[in-house]
Amino acid sequence: MTTKKYRAAVIGTGRIGMLLESDPKRIKPATHFGLWSSHPRTELVAVCDNDQKKFKIAKTMKLDVQTYTDPEELLKEIKPDIVSISTWKDTHYQMMKLALRHKVPAIVLEKPIAEKLEHAREIVEEAKRNGTHLFINHRRRFDPLVYEMVDEINKGIIGEILQASIFYVFGLITTGTHLIDVLRLFLGEIKWVAAFPNIKEHFAPTDDPCVDAFIGFESGIKASFQSLDMKDYDIFQIDFYGRKGKISFKNIGRDFEIIRPKISPEHTGFIELNDDEIECRGGAPRNQFMFLGDNVIDCLEGRATSLSTGEDSLRALEILLAMQKSVELGNKVVFV
Repeated sequence: MTTKKYRAAVIGTGRIGMLLESDPKRIKPATHFGLWSSHPRTELVAVCDNDQKKFKIAKTMKLDVQTYTDPEELLKEIKPDIVSISTWKDTHYQMMKLALRHKVPAIVLEKPIAEKLEHAREIVEEAKRNGTHLFINHRRRFDPLVYEMVDEINKGIIGEILQASIFYVFGLITTGTHLIDVLRLFLGEIKWVAAFPNIKEHFAPTDDPCVDAFIGFESGIKASFQSLDMKDYDIFQIDFYGRKGKISFKNIGRDFEIIRPKISPEHTGFIELNDDEIECRGGAPRNQFMFLGDNVIDCLEGRATSLSTGEDSLRALEILLAMQKSVELGNKVVFV
């Protein structure tokens, strides 16, 4: 059995790149830095950031890590097997092009894949030509419980799915990309969207306000897609309504709750959802970063393919940009 250790580097040492590793409440590893420095099959060799103050933090976490302010210099000198790109979304295209030019075998990219569709398509096509293993960090793709529940729903645990409702915060592209990706995983391909601006005061990136929408799937299922204010509370929740009950994917993705029907105690001949007996799955955070790391190693060694592909992220971006277009067109239906 091989014991090779793969050399890894992180470009971008902000929150998800490195800083959240110090959050005492988060399961570890909580960042790309934490993942590659703790995974038994990888060695974190170098980090890159344009803010040299972060290098002091990096050195306290891993004394021998090499530091760079120029990503091209890092790629030339280190020649990593794996690189995580955890920079701001407006640099994703540039950083991906750089990593692809240097033929990095495995690239883990924070979402979204790019800001423009043409850039996203170019990245996907070039990665495919290079034979590069590309992983977009849509984190629910790296949660084994999600796959268990997808299988349960497909087997009919709550019967035929009729409708879904979604709530999110903090930006259509920023957070919506996670939701669209996981919706496709559960419910299949999306056919059309009709979107509306959230005119209520809400906290979001200045270039990425929240949008509300209706989403139509090829199966005929429809979903409402609604935004709230992160300054009030955080929420990432999907409710699936089937003929035999309801499943809530809630608590920022930690928990699944299954609610089945019961005979109404109040109205003869009626059936209600039984909130008194809720079956819970999950209940605690799962080690999604380590699951991602395992997938990367399995791909490098020919045992697997990416669980969160560039094609998946490209499709999510197409759908989100269609929502923005629908808003611009006065809330008209846009087919995707």
